[in-house]
Amino acid sequence: MSHAIQIIGARGGQNDTTGARPFRQDLEAFVTTGPSFDLYIMALNEMQATNQSDPLSYFQIAGIHGYPQTPWDGVNGSASNLPGYCEHGSTTFPTWHRPYLALFEQVLWEKAQSIALLYSEDVRPLYVEVAWWLRIPYWDWASHPALPDVVQTSSIAINTPSGRAWVDNPLYDYNFHWNSDGNVFLNKGIIFDDFPSTVRHYNNETQQSDQSAASAQMQANAGTYMSKVFQLFTDSSDYSTFSCVTPGGVNNAANNIEIIHGNVHNMVGGYGHMFYPEVAAFDPIFWLHHANVDRLLAMWQVLNPDNYIEPAVNVWGTYYESPGTVESGASSLAPFHSDNGTSMWTSDTVRDLSVFNYAYPEIPYWGMNATELANYVRLQINMKYNPAVASAHRKVRRRPLHDGNLHVAFRSMSHAELRSLRVNNADFQWTIRIVMDRYAYVTGFSLDFFLGPPPDDVSMRATACNLVGTQASFITSNVSAMFPSGPPEGSAQGELSLTHVLAGGMSRGYLADLSPDSVVPVLQRALTWRARLPNGEELDVAAIKGLSISVGSKATTPATSEYCFPSYAPTQWHSEATRGKIGGSGCS
Repeated sequence: MSHAIQIIGARGGQNDTTGARPFRQDLEAFVTTGPSFDLYIMALNEMQATNQSDPLSYFQIAGIHGYPQTPWDGVNGSASNLPGYCEHGSTTFPTWHRPYLALFEQVLWEKAQSIALLYSEDVRPLYVEVAWWLRIPYWDWASHPALPDVVQTSSIAINTPSGRAWVDNPLYDYNFHWNSDGNVFLNKGIIFDDFPSTVRHYNNETQQSDQSAASAQMQANAGTYMSKVFQLFTDSSDYSTFSCVTPGGVNNAANNIEIIHGNVHNMVGGYGHMFYPEVAAFDPIFWLHHANVDRLLAMWQVLNPDNYIEPAVNVWGTYYESPGTVESGASSLAPFHSDNGTSMWTSDTVRDLSVFNYAYPEIPYWGMNATELANYVRLQINMKYNPAVASAHRKVRRRPLHDGNLHVAFRSMSHAELRSLRVNNADFQWTIRIVMDRYAYVTGFSLDFFLGPPPDDVSMRATACNLVGTQASFITSNVSAMFPSGPPEGSAQGELSLTHVLAGGMSRGYLADLSPDSVVPVLQRALTWRARLPNGEELDVAAIKGLSISVGSKATTPATSEYCFPSYAPTQWHSEATRGKIGGSGCS
């Protein structure tokens, strides 16, 4: 197989003396970099313009993740009903995406080298230099919980080789090549198969994406993102637990990187491509999102260097693997070749970022020993997700709490307000644990939680003022088509934070403190949940298979140093908080 595509990542920029590698930068900073951003936009446009019959086209690289369900680089699939090679619900979920991102980055980097040479002589040396260091950016949605401005406009002004110009914005959408030999979507019964471009929160009336809806839903979940991402690092030291919704098909601790990532998918997508795993990678924001997931994995690895993949069953399977396959660190991450076609990358061989020649700003892994690097990463995590400067404590007059003012007592807060309350350093951490069948309904859906009555209008629930947070079911658009004889049995699990909402109520004088004695009576009377489909229709909660909702709290010893994390007592489960409610359950 000498024709195989060897995935090596972007090769430029390594300092052979110090070992330094180029950073993948935070998108918020990257958009201000001038020449680097110019090259990134032009290279991405060129990728998207490449004929879809080319295996290195945007279309075919995106199609590795799901549909069009065809072999890539000579790696044939064995499961005819499962779209895509992507690992979901498996402990290799985080590691599979590492060579996938490296492939995308490699192709984009190579195009940037050629584009840089087209600039005029006076600026060409600058563009050639920054092209050499170019890496893809990431969107840190836990620090910036709104859809980035740069992905919301259809055109963008950059400096091109011909001068300053407005160009099509390749971060806004991807336009399918309807006349390309490589296009096999049309009339295949695939979700959005007749759409000319990718969409986000598609509005059937206007026949356009509603970018503001995606941004509003992300902002409405800012508190739970900040808390649950922080606790990935502070309260999860086992890789299997950290990695996916159901490691080895067994329920474990519910907070995991896959469920958080799936929530972002669903909120960004709405009724759109990002909502469904089989077509999600065609939306350009997918790559910004998954670069951040890889960044979170990399930081977790620094803090837990001796804990990694153990052999586990992949209950669900992929296009390449049949359900029930036992995966380990040595299992192939198909279809990504590490050489000329005889070997594929594995989780063991992609364990270090240096393999693909990049780093993240929080992880300058050269010039520090393991202890120094871990301390540096803890500092960065605290700065981003548990800021050291708290707002001044003020005496708040106690107010009576009744059904009529629940929406006032526990109304949503801005990201800045959440940071000022230091919710991740509160004396108690409160969580909602959600367990359901992995394929709990015939398609993906969202489960919204509230303190107080939810709005009657389903369209208002995702951003309601009394929303606690939203849990997503990130599954295919048509479960029956994927599994004609029924899906494999097994559950998925996740957590939402309650702490930020309760801390807001305490700051306004409606709660004395965050102890169970103060909080549980409020949850008994006020905690509610409703389900909805991506098209805006209500879903009967009773129709969700295997649903079990629990509330837990854990006493917290706050961090005393910016280089330390809080410590937690064992979780105490409060069955009375959900008893008598559809899907409510205690937890032993």
